[in-house]
Amino acid sequence: MNNNNEIIFTKYFSPESLRLAWERMVRSNGKDIKDFFGIDIYASNLNKNLARLSEVIIKGDFKPQRPFKYYEPKASKTHRTKSVLNIEDSLVYQAIANSVATANYKKLAENNSFIYGSVLHPEVEKGLELLNDPEADFYFFEYYIPLYNKFINSVNTEIDNTNILFKLETDITGFFDCIPHSKLLVTLHKFGVEPEILDLLANCLNLYSGTRESVTPGVGIPQGAAASFFFANVFLNDLDYLISQNGYTYYRYMDDIRIYEEKEEKLTEVLVLIDNYLKGRALSLNTKKTSIEEIGEDREMEKLPLLAGYGQELLEEYDIKDSKKEKQFYLNEQNPDNEQGKKYIVKIIEGDELVKFCKKEIKEAEDFLLKKFKGIEQTDFNTRDLANDEELKKKIIHIAYKWRNANSILKTWEKPILNQKLIPIWLFCLEHFFWKANHFCWNLNQYGANNLITHRLNELILKFKSFEWVRYQILSNMANVQNFNTSELKEIFRKAKEETSGLVRLGYFMILLKHLKSDHQLFTSLRQAIKDDKESYIKNRLSSYISRQTGNEKLDEIKFWFGL
Repeated sequence: MNNNNEIIFTKYFSPESLRLAWERMVRSNGKDIKDFFGIDIYASNLNKNLARLSEVIIKGDFKPQRPFKYYEPKASKTHRTKSVLNIEDSLVYQAIANSVATANYKKLAENNSFIYGSVLHPEVEKGLELLNDPEADFYFFEYYIPLYNKFINSVNTEIDNTNILFKLETDITGFFDCIPHSKLLVTLHKFGVEPEILDLLANCLNLYSGTRESVTPGVGIPQGAAASFFFANVFLNDLDYLISQNGYTYYRYMDDIRIYEEKEEKLTEVLVLIDNYLKGRALSLNTKKTSIEEIGEDREMEKLPLLAGYGQELLEEYDIKDSKKEKQFYLNEQNPDNEQGKKYIVKIIEGDELVKFCKKEIKEAEDFLLKKFKGIEQTDFNTRDLANDEELKKKIIHIAYKWRNANSILKTWEKPILNQKLIPIWLFCLEHFFWKANHFCWNLNQYGANNLITHRLNELILKFKSFEWVRYQILSNMANVQNFNTSELKEIFRKAKEETSGLVRLGYFMILLKHLKSDHQLFTSLRQAIKDDKESYIKNRLSSYISRQTGNEKLDEIKFWFGL
């Protein structure tokens, strides 16, 4: 690599730049798309590992790797492909995003009055200076609840305006999967990214692209990584400018677009404008979700509900001095209208006030759910109407989240409040809101081992044979809280051996590792089965799972077990 290239690569991938990428990556959302094995390995000697990776990249020796991929269902029963980038790919990808975001923060922030999804945190503008600030917020994006509520408030304000008579709603078909690399790279070049970095990013994106079965060279960015949400926003920046400069009342939350006008013809004009713009970039509108409609006379019925409540942050921090992991827990009551700069905090809730607050949240959730699901176990319960009410589903999902968080907090102070009457409701929601299966499995986890839950989960595994992610969430619940006898464990082992989905095999293996003793004969068979598994991600993930579940620091021994 020549001297000029080294200067450019050092700008993006110095040890300090990679450290900032690390801080953002470990704080990013999405446990299911993180390489925890790689995180554990890097955390064991963070500075040394980051320095080594920096040297490899700057010398031009970095080689991106194909990520593990799985399919997560949508409410429509189609799938989205999620990608689990390995630790080094995650750091490289985030480091590029960090540099672009810092250099262009002011330009992108100009759109914050009408763009609400994955908005950059104000401290992103400081770049590497954050590493010297002991009070730094390393988050890449603003917290999503106030952002979403700003989006909803903006939409509802337009509905309140009686001069506004028509609305346009649309989104982009397969947005992340269809972004053409060539167009994205041209856009990033306009944002000041050097050709040398674009070449590296192109190589990465080609390997990250596609489904589990095949790559799609030149098309698609990996879903899950924070950097992808950022690059997706950058890709639509010209569209944002085009629409706003033509005087339309325009709001966007990622690829969810809303526009409001007095005349229907104006919305037809902007719809054609958006459609032509996207087609020129190999994208298309989702025709099933595209409509121009007159706003109804009952404007209150037209309005969308806010997400209310509190924010919770559960962060794993990695101490680079002694490699110990510490967890810090914060609970902030928040005003959904507050700005990021005010950190959304109305007050810190703690002590007796925190216990009282949690009990109130749980009581309100119970009252709402038991009323809404009255008669759920009767054959004439109106399942279809409930499952088809989109706004009600959103409310139920949010209330379930608040119930779970309140009980999780309460566990640290006194006994959680676990009303057994809610179990059929959580099971119903798991079945009918399956694209949120992880949330309802987490709620069921609160009850511990339970025969009713185990029986119903075994039925649902069979029902969702086409949805590997749902089955994995169910198996994760079983691994964490349910009980099994030896005969059941043998049957689970046989199912694991026959299973074609790597994600589902992972779920079965987690059950076996959690419930088998190391001196059991079946444990020896299990170790060999994992060692022979064709998916290296499974071996890595299970190594991390064992060390985290048992506090076992003999990671080298675990790696040896699985042939790593």
